Amino acid sequence: MRRPSTRESDGPCGNEDVQAAEESTLCQVSDHVSCGACCGLYNVPFASRNTLVQVLKARTRQFETTPRTVDAIFEFKRQVETREGKERPMPDFHHCPFLGLMGPEHTTVGCLLHPQASGNHGLDFRSVSYYGGMTCHIYFCPSTRLLPQRYKQIVRSVLDDWYLYGLIVTETKLLQAFFEELEDRMNRPLYAEDFTTHRACREALKFLFLLRVSWPFRAPDNHRVANYFFNDHLYARPPLLSPSKGQSISRYRLILQELETDPISNHTLRQAELYLDDRFKLVQDALETA
Repeated sequence: MRRPSTRESDGPCGNEDVQAAEESTLCQVSDHVSCGACCGLYNVPFASRNTLVQVLKARTRQFETTPRTVDAIFEFKRQVETREGKERPMPDFHHCPFLGLMGPEHTTVGCLLHPQASGNHGLDFRSVSYYGGMTCHIYFCPSTRLLPQRYKQIVRSVLDDWYLYGLIVTETKLLQAFFEELEDRMNRPLYAEDFTTHRACREALKFLFLLRVSWPFRAPDNHRVANYFFNDHLYARPPLLSPSKGQSISRYRLILQELETDPISNHTLRQAELYLDDRFKLVQDALETA
């Protein structure tokens, strides 16, 4: 099973890098927004929000009564994996059994072994995890490094729930394509203030982001929710092929591919393009009337 190397990490290396990472961190954002995608959060057979909430709640309650000893923590892991099973849509993408819910009201997802997690009293138990303490400490997803700062600030400020946030923030190519399309339409750069000060703009952008979980043009048997964003491309998305030889695909090619579109016919492909047009137009209209 794959372990990300430290060289792959997009984490900080020096003081300036540390400061920049803290200012643009995508892991823990607010009392309701956080991400556990790199820990395999969504790499489970049934990854709906309701299902994950129930799974994470059960783990969190059990860990509250788990003694903080190595043997007890390993026994917690064994019981979790026995109860939940270890079937994974992406078999070589580790799903960490120490993912749980954080905060006094359990409103964000995070690491039960983290020194700031409840009951750990500042002690770091991540060394007993699959990835080990060092990798957990220094790894940052590609979006942290590759997305422009203004895009990261928009995503952080617009979304108010960990489930959709964790799914969309790690979609580096998709987010880049979304924002570039919107900026082309507006003929100017977009910033967080465009959305934080106007509710209609914020809701329209969230509606666009929801395509990540509600795209109707995926293959009917494609139930995979997780995105594998590591540099080895072990589970790369297949290229988007035109249903007809010689048929060109619109400027939405990258978006259609990242949404895992199944272009079974030219008509279906055209419907998908019109679907995207409508979502982009909603954001454009909201920005223009703000």
